[in-house]
Amino acid sequence: MSAAVPIDDTLRQRVLAPYAPNARYVHHAALTQAGDGGPPRPDAPASWLRLDGDCGFDEPCYIAATGHFNAVECNITYNQMLYLGLAEVVRRGLLAELRHWTLDEFFRRQLPDVLIADYRVHFRRPIRSASYHAWFAITGVSPKAHRDLLLLTTRAGCRDDDAGECDLAATIALVRWRPA
Repeated sequence: MSAAVPIDDTLRQRVLAPYAPNARYVHHAALTQAGDGGPPRPDAPASWLRLDGDCGFDEPCYIAATGHFNAVECNITYNQMLYLGLAEVVRRGLLAELRHWTLDEFFRRQLPDVLIADYRVHFRRPIRSASYHAWFAITGVSPKAHRDLLLLTTRAGCRDDDAGECDLAATIALVRWRPA
């Protein structure tokens, strides 16, 4: 993929609609890497499906302002980037295991069937919450048809312009998934 492809704002708004207005942290996102045509593989970064976004918030949606970005905001940002990434992957048919899904199918499954099975985050330096950048990548796919499950290996991170940074790794389980 030679250039970033912005996520349509109507799609972004629909994906983030389940969130309270003050908890919609991702303001703009773009698909910046559409893989290499094969399945994403952890050892082959060119195969990854990647989304980059501009994010920020004035006050946390759940606690008094702390002046910095913490693990809860990281998880909220990750979830939003995950949902935006999955919606765009489905819309563009970028993942063979999800090509039989429509956007309507994605939206029916967005909240009940997309689960975080494993999540680890590492903060390197404090991040300013008012304005930061996030990235999300699907780095691996593991169908478990005998369990009606599709596992996605993902990586993500956030950074600000003052060297604040965190990165994370998560495994996503798409439950009640069946191959086409």
